[in-house]
Amino acid sequence: MVASGLIFSSLLFALVVLPALGAEANDETNQDEVNVQATLDEIDCGATPPTIKVLGLTIDISKASLINSSADGQGSGNLTCGDLAVGQMAEVTLVSDTAPLSATEVDAGGGDCEDDVCGVKIAAPLQAIDLNVPSVTVLGLVVDISGASLEGDNSQPIMVGQLMVGQVVELTLASKQPPLVATTLQVRNSTNEVDVEVIDEKGNSVDDAVDDVQVDAAVKSGKKVLRFHTTSNGSFNLAGLPVGRAKIVVTRVHNGHTSRAKFSAKVKANSTQHFRIRLQAVR
Repeated sequence: MVASGLIFSSLLFALVVLPALGAEANDETNQDEVNVQATLDEIDCGATPPTIKVLGLTIDISKASLINSSADGQGSGNLTCGDLAVGQMAEVTLVSDTAPLSATEVDAGGGDCEDDVCGVKIAAPLQAIDLNVPSVTVLGLVVDISGASLEGDNSQPIMVGQLMVGQVVELTLASKQPPLVATTLQVRNSTNEVDVEVIDEKGNSVDDAVDDVQVDAAVKSGKKVLRFHTTSNGSFNLAGLPVGRAKIVVTRVHNGHTSRAKFSAKVKANSTQHFRIRLQAVR
């Protein structure tokens, strides 16, 4: 039900806000956080603004908190740019995945390490998916996932065709050297789902021969608005959405005829919301 080939999400849209479907506390702290864990390639404290380079990405650190969480077992907030060193393992938390990249925190203590082993990791929204390789694009970086283990954050395996632009994923990379290759891909918020049955103007279930149904969703989670995009041949499932209000637009272009539906859903933690929507002709 998901289109093959390269899928890009660039659609920005304004939707009518429909009545709320209930309240749900957001207990998924940091699930939408964007960060990179790798050794520092370059440091330029004299630049305006000061920057670091990680995985080839230039990142503004002028407003970042610089810490070392491993210092004597206690976090230290007294680091300066001059305390950073090339080759040092660091976890860099970003404002967003939108260029130019800017950091909110640089942890020179190594970040998320297991048994003192710090891997190369990226946590960010999927910007594009190429099912032919397969590969994904995050932070503008193309990562080969052909040999990766794919799963949700509930450890349940998923298929590459279930991936959707906008989902926040955590990638573990084989190394920092290009071409980048992932060993694991985990979809965050994977148990938060919106399941939709699509009905045409005549009341029939849509089940087309090709993926001619475009699905765009915007979910407000805290202060962030996250955007998702996928395609389908009819009914579809959106997984990996953060807790919050989702505004969803479904557009079908079939035999030269365009129809559309807009609706609102309250995404709940570890829950599947079911909807039956009817398309209306676009005139």
